Order: sequence, then structure tokens, then C-alpha cells
Amino acid sequence: MELLFVMLLKWNQSTDCCSWDGITCNADGQVIGLDLSKELISGAIDKSNSLFRLRHLQQLNLAYNSFKSKFPSGFENLANLRYLNLSNAGFTGQIPVEISYMTKLVTLDLSKSWLLDLGSLKLKKPNLVMLVQNLTRLQNLYLDGINISADRNKWSQALSSSLPDLQVLSMSGCHLSGPINPSLAKLKSLSIIRLDINNLFGPFPKFFAEFQNLTSLHLGGNNLSGSVPKEILQAPKLQTLDLSFNKLLQGSFLWFPPNASLQSLLVGDTNFGGWLPESISNLGQLTRIELTNCKFNGPLPKTLEKLTQLVYLDFSSNNFSGSVPSFTTLKALTYLNLAGNQLNGSILSTNWSSLLNLVSLDLARNSFSGTVPPTLFQSRSLRIIYLPQNQFTGGFSEVKGEFSLLLEAIDLSRNRLQGPFPMFVFEIQGLCELSLSCNKFSGLITLSAFHKLKNLSVLDLSYNNLSVDSSFINLPLPPFLPSIAKLKLSSCNLTKFPDFLKNLSILDHLDLSNNRIHGKIPSWIWKAQHLSYLNLSLNFLVEFERTSHITSPLVVIDLHGNLLQGQKPIFPPQAAYLDYSSNNFSSVLPHEIGDFLQYASFFSLSGNNIHGSIPKSICQGSSLLVLDLSNNSLSGSIPECLIQMSASLGVLNLKRNNLNSNISDTFPENCLLQTLDLNQNQLGGKVPKSLVKCRMLEVLDLGNNQIDDTFPCHLKRHANCQENITWPMLQIIDLASNSFGGKLPQGLLMTWNAMMTENNEHYSEILHFQIMKLSELSFQDSMTVTMKGIELELVKILTIFTSIDFSSNKFEGPIPEAIGDFRALYLLNLSNNALTGTVPSFLGNLPKLEALDLSSNHLIGQIPPQLANLNFLSFLNLSNNELIGKIPLGTQIQSFPEASFENNAGLCGPPLKAPCEFPPVTKVGPPNPRTGNHINWNLISVEIGFVFGLGAVIVPLMFWKRWRIWYSKRIDRVLFKFFPKLDHRNRNHRTIAQWIQGRRL
Repeated sequence: MELLFVMLLKWNQSTDCCSWDGITCNADGQVIGLDLSKELISGAIDKSNSLFRLRHLQQLNLAYNSFKSKFPSGFENLANLRYLNLSNAGFTGQIPVEISYMTKLVTLDLSKSWLLDLGSLKLKKPNLVMLVQNLTRLQNLYLDGINISADRNKWSQALSSSLPDLQVLSMSGCHLSGPINPSLAKLKSLSIIRLDINNLFGPFPKFFAEFQNLTSLHLGGNNLSGSVPKEILQAPKLQTLDLSFNKLLQGSFLWFPPNASLQSLLVGDTNFGGWLPESISNLGQLTRIELTNCKFNGPLPKTLEKLTQLVYLDFSSNNFSGSVPSFTTLKALTYLNLAGNQLNGSILSTNWSSLLNLVSLDLARNSFSGTVPPTLFQSRSLRIIYLPQNQFTGGFSEVKGEFSLLLEAIDLSRNRLQGPFPMFVFEIQGLCELSLSCNKFSGLITLSAFHKLKNLSVLDLSYNNLSVDSSFINLPLPPFLPSIAKLKLSSCNLTKFPDFLKNLSILDHLDLSNNRIHGKIPSWIWKAQHLSYLNLSLNFLVEFERTSHITSPLVVIDLHGNLLQGQKPIFPPQAAYLDYSSNNFSSVLPHEIGDFLQYASFFSLSGNNIHGSIPKSICQGSSLLVLDLSNNSLSGSIPECLIQMSASLGVLNLKRNNLNSNISDTFPENCLLQTLDLNQNQLGGKVPKSLVKCRMLEVLDLGNNQIDDTFPCHLKRHANCQENITWPMLQIIDLASNSFGGKLPQGLLMTWNAMMTENNEHYSEILHFQIMKLSELSFQDSMTVTMKGIELELVKILTIFTSIDFSSNKFEGPIPEAIGDFRALYLLNLSNNALTGTVPSFLGNLPKLEALDLSSNHLIGQIPPQLANLNFLSFLNLSNNELIGKIPLGTQIQSFPEASFENNAGLCGPPLKAPCEFPPVTKVGPPNPRTGNHINWNLISVEIGFVFGLGAVIVPLMFWKRWRIWYSKRIDRVLFKFFPKLDHRNRNHRTIAQWIQGRRL
């Protein structure tokens, strides 16, 4: 390289030199331009290099080389330089001050791509202010990827004061921070602005709309907020607008002007929303539009079909609804993504075979119906077809013809497809990914049939009506098998481990759950070199084939719902998700159990026969988010260190054990618990005062213990309980069957904000912990519904469920008025206490209430007629009080059985047999003794969950015929959707829905 520069000096006036590629000479034969970009030049340049003796040089381009040296000094010698491009040249370290001496520079490009590992560049001494202060002629400045050390406003003030003629400002990924200073408004000549991927925040700079020459604006990947002025979208010369990944940025598209110049519009992952106007057709030059993960709604405008230049369209994760327009005219389209909306209807309006450039089609998570067009699989260009989670019907038995050789991925999972297995997939020989799970395909399929698919790496046939034959009798090992990395055959009627699995050398994901596999878990599993995900749950496995050493890199292991027994399960050393629940392990927890949980985020041994105490070493699992040891026989106290772990722990479930002693009062200041479930133990003492620090609590269940305390009014930060701000996110609380006493404090209840917010959604999504962002892995809280002495475990519960159960304690005084504000409340159980006063009329203001139990108290007065306003009320118990007067008229309240009102000597009228023409009986003397044997049910005991459940809607269906018809369709839909099985193995046990149907008969 040095030799090259020497030759240039020696032959400065040589015509031979001027004829070389990359060299430009003036009329006098002097070298004025040198372009050595992308020449793979390596080595180092220092101040003595001959390059800096080319004093006539006006243009220098050394971009995209591999010098791998410190940024050289000596550029001050190139005083005539007007164009300098050192982008991605390999220089590192501090940019020298000598750059600022080249006062004739018009273009300066020192940028560095973060995609290339070429070392770091920085501007600290000198900083940006010193660099540009003398470069007053500069029109184009590229500093992308350089670590610029400048205070919030200094970088923008330096540019606006020193570079009046600046046209291109490119400072992407420069670690800039603070708001964009209004001083940039002085740079009226700016046409290209790239400030994306920084730490900029504050309001969107409205003055950008005043730049008449603006052609490209990139502000994505910041933290800008406020509204984007509509004038930006109407800028006459604007071609590219990128505002994506600014979560707080708001805007909408009201109108697009005719003959707009916009070619690229990116506002994904912002708060942009509203309807798309029909005037989008005015963007005739648009090639790329990304609106993903925003708040757009309404129909897709039919005028989209006029955007004939469109290459890339992504409207995913919005709320678009209605049918889709035809895309047949968009011949240039290569990428189409409408996933995660509310679109419906058929997709047959588009002639997919005519889109000869379409490579990827993603229509997942909508409500599309009708058949899947066979022409999709015969496309000449498509590589990816994603149609999961829709309502497509029909089958593929008649699909014939020539199929694409380019098609790589087909996902038709979670639809309503049926019929025999689609045999045409065996003709798509380039197929790498095939997912047909959660449909209604039927029949017998042999894995040996996949031998043609030599590139197949992902196969998912789970949850159909298929029976999979995995044997290869008299057949050699199919050639496709060595390439399989992800195999999911859940619910495929397998009865044994397929023999070929041990030969899958790159297998990293194996799901054989919900089959009928018996016997042992084979030892080869613990030696598979790449296996990281293993799900063998819901089978009949009884033990492990032991191995001396575990070499599999297992991160996820799910063995719940088997018959595994023995002293303890196998603990893979790197596992982050461990579910051994609902088995038959019978032992004490190993003293060194913490050594096995170093990386665990989820650990469950629920529903086994584990006994003994909880070892303190379990607290070494510092990464735990969910710890579930419920439904065992553990005894002793809860380790104090486990309470202190709530600084990171989200769910602690120890219900249904034999734990005793008091709960340690050591909850940390930064407590992050969302669910605390200690129900059905033998815990005593008082509620820890430090529990107030767990302000993220959504579920608190202390029911069925031996706690002797007043209502936990002491859980506050102020002396007056009225000023308490405890648990604003609380949605489920159960203190039932303890020895709580005193009055229910009005002030404390008023701080439970989550109870007051009425959810207008029909059903919310199920809240869960996402473990390592693996969609299959989540922790879903459960709750127990007790009816007529029968406990039903609801494994999945809805977020709209909110409940209060204070039953079977010693609470006294009136029912607090604050409960009247709990418009999200589904269940209220205050039975078996010593409450006084009247049944408050404000209970009629709770529109979601489905179950109300005030039985066995000392309530007086009449039943307020407002209770007849509770349209969803399906369980009511006011028995064993001192109520008087006529039961209010109305089909809702009078549809409840006589037992709901019995042992109130002063009540009369239907459904009671006592007619109201007789004087009401006035109760004199001491109240009736509470023996407890007249109470039919203790309503609902909420077990755990920072998610919510169905509520008490079942009992009315047992007793009132006219309610059964009205409620039948609704309850069946909910139950079958959210509570598919009671017992993990679904063997010899009825589902909740079956149990209800039996009661109806």
C-alpha cells in the first residue's frame, strides 16, 4: 500500500498513473481523486505515510477496507480535500483533531456499520463541537456508528451554528441522548436526516415539517413521544419516513395528497393508529410500508390494489377488520404480512398464482375462513406460507398438479382443516418446515412416507385425529431423518418411543406429550448432543433409565402428568424450565437442591408425594421466577430466605402442604411477587407487615390456615389506614377460614384499583410468565372451585376474574361502601362472619358480579331491590341472617332457590313459602346459633393466580331449568375453550363440562 502512494508521488504527472482505475487527474496531470474503496487493503497508515503528500488531492475514498489500525493523523496536509470517505475502512479509536483542519470539505463520511466488526470509533477529545467548528462548507456529514460524547443539546447546537449549508445529516447509532433541540430548525437546507437508533426522547420536532427539501427522515429506534404533525406526511418531496420503534409516538393518517413522492413509510411499533384512508392510493410510488404492532383498526381500503409499485407490505399485529382487498394487481409484491389482526372472510379474491414475485405470505392469527387456495402450493415464487390460527376449513384430498420446488415452509396449524392427511406435501421436495398441528386431519400416517423430503428439519403433526406409525420395519433409516431438528408428535397415539429418535444427530426440540407411551424414559435422551427442549408430559412413564452422566444441553424439560416415581427426578445441569408436577415422586427434597437450580426460571414439583422440610439451599436458585411446590406433604416452616427471594420471584405457590409456624416478616423493599399462595397449610401468627412492600401483588391467598389477626390494616406506609396505598394491582384475595377479626377498613379497600376497573373486553388474554420467550412455556395460575363438597381445579383462568373471599372468619361491622366501586368484581363471599347493618344497595352497582354470599351474618333490614339489577348473578345466598320484608320482585332474584333466603324469620314472598299477607315475624332475642351444617357451599376458594377465572356460574345450572337454556351456550363455549381437562392425564376422570352435563341430566 505504501508503495502505491510512493508511485503516485513519483509519477504525479504521468499519463500512465492517470489512466489507472480509481485515479482522477486534472488538466495538469496532478492526482486530484483517489478511489481505493472495496479493495481489501490491509495494513496501517501513520502520519508519515506518502498518502499525506498528495497535496492536490480533492477526493479520497478508502471505504470498506481492512486497515485495522488507529485513526491516522496527517490529514491536515490534505488542505484541498473536498470529499473524504473513510467509512468502514477499519480505523479505530479517537478521531484526530486534524480532520477539522480540512476547511474545504463538502462531504465527510467517517461512518461505521454496526454489522461489521471493524472496531469502535469515538469523538471525545476532540468532540463533535471541535470537529465541525471549522468545517463551515460542509454539506454532507456521515458519522453513523461513532460513539459521540456530547451533552444533550451540544451536538445539535454545534451542527446548527457551524454548518449552515448542511444538506445530509447522518448520525445513526451514535449514542445521542436528550430531546432534539430546536436549534436544528436553522438548517433549512436539510434533505436527508438520519438520527435513528439513538437515545433521543421528548416531543417530536414539529419544525421538520417546515423543511421544504426534506426527502428522507429516519428517527426510528428512539424514545420520542407526542404527536407527529400531519404536515410531515404531506411534505412534497418526502420519499422515506422511518419513525418505527418509538413506543410513545402518536399519529394517524387522515389524508394523503395527490402525486405524493413517498416511497417508504415505516411507523411500526409506535402508537400510530386509526383508519387507513382511501387516499392511500395517492402513494403511487410507494414500495415499502410497515405498520406492524400499532393501533390501526377498521377495514383495509380497497384502494390498496392501486399501489402497483409495492414490494413490501407489513400490517401485522393491529386491529384491522373485515375482508381483505384483492392483491392481484400488486405484481411487484414480494412480502405480505397481515398476521395478528381481526380480518375475516375468504382469501380467494386474490389470484395468488399471478403474483410471480411473492416470496413470503403470512396471514396468521386472524379469522379467515373458507378453503385454502391450492394455487398457493403451486406458486412459482413462494417460499413461505404461514396461515396458522385462522378458521380455514375443508381438506386437500383433491389437490393435484405440479407443486413448487421453491416452497420451504408451510404452517397450517390451529385451523379447522379436516379429511385425510394432505399427501401432496410429499411432492414439495424442498420443504424444510411443515406444521399441521391442531386441526382435524385423520387416518394413519407413517413417518417413512416423508423419505422424499430430504431437507425437512421441522415437523409438527400434533393434536389432530392422526395415528402416527413411527416404525420402520424392513426399511433402512429414511434419508430425511438426520436433518430433523424439531419434531412434535403430541397426541398422535404413540405407544412407545420411536426407535429412530436416537439416530437424529441434530435433534434439538422433541415433543411427544399427551400420548400413550409406557415404561421408562430412555437413557439416550440424557446423551443427545443438541437436545435443548424435551416435552414428555401426559404419558404413562414410570421411571428413568439412569445414566452416569448427563451431556444433553437440556434447557427445557417438561415431564408433568406421568406416573414417575422414585426418590428424585433427574436434574439437567443447565435447565431453565423444570416441570415434574403431577407425578408420584416420594422423597424429601434433596439438601443440595439449590445446586440443580442455578439457571432455573421455572421449577414445579406440584402434585407429588414430597415430604420433609424445604431446604434452605433452594434459595440458591437466584434466577427463579416461578416456584411451585404445592400439593405435597411438606412440613416445617417456610425458609426466611425464600421470602426474601421475592425481590426476583414472581410466583410462590406452597398451597396444600403441612407448613406451620409464622410467615417470616422479611419481604424485601423491592418485592416483585405477583402471586403468593399459601392456602391450606397450618400457618399461624399474623400477616407480615412487610408484605406491604409487594406492590405488584395480583393474587394473595392465605385461606384455610390458622392466622389470628385483625384485617391487615397495618399493611400500610402511613399511620392512618385511610391513606394506605397497598396493592393497587390486587385482583384476587382469599383470607377465608382463618381467625381474622375486626372491621373491614374502608380506606384500605379504596386503594385496590384493579378491582375498580371494569374490563369491557369479552375475554382477556391469559396472563402468564414467558420463560425465555418460548411461546410454549408459560405458567398459568389455577384456582379451586368448591361446590357441594366437590373441589374442581380450574387450571386456566381468565384475567377478567376478580374475587374477594373473606368467609369463615370473625369480621364485624357493616359492609364497606368501597366495595360498591369494585365494578370488575365477579365474586364476593363474606359468609360466616359477624357482619352487621343492612344489605347495602350499592351491591346492585357491580355489573360483573356472578356470585354473592352474605349468609350466616347478623344483617338486618330488607333486601334492596337494586340486587335485581345484577343480570349476571348466578349464585346468591342471604340465608341465616335477620332480614325482613318482601323479597324483591323480578325474574332474576326470584329464580334462586328457597335455600338462598332460609332462616331469615322476617322474609316473605317467593321463592319462600311464607306469604307476605301475614305480618312479618320480628326476631327477638339472641340470634340463631351458627352450626354451619345448613350452608350448602363455602362458595369459591381462590387458590392462586395473577390471572383470573370463570367464577361461580355452575350451581344455578343445577337447580333452575330456565337458566340452563340461557346459560348453556355461553358456559360451554368458555369451558371448552379455557378448561379442556381437569386431570392432567384425562384418564377415568370427567372434564368440568362433562360434570356439568351430568348434573343437568
